[in-house]
Amino acid sequence: MKPEIHIGNEIKKELNTQKRSINWLAGEIGCDQSNLCKILNKQHINTELLYRISECLDIDFFTLYSNLLQDKNSKVK
Repeated sequence: MKPEIHIGNEIKKELNTQKRSINWLAGEIGCDQSNLCKILNKQHINTELLYRISECLDIDFFTLYSNLLQDKNSKVK
């Protein structure tokens, strides 16, 4: 079973919640804005980049995957 998480969309939602722009985040992580836009349109991103984004936005995006795994494991038992 593949995760049903589109991490790029989740990051965009959080940016919107925090009223921050993609341009702001690109500057924070040292990435070109157009490149970051391409990355955020993907369902999956590099874990190191996800860590850096999590730090900048002060939110642990990895918990989305951990919670999905816990839900899956609780259904198996």
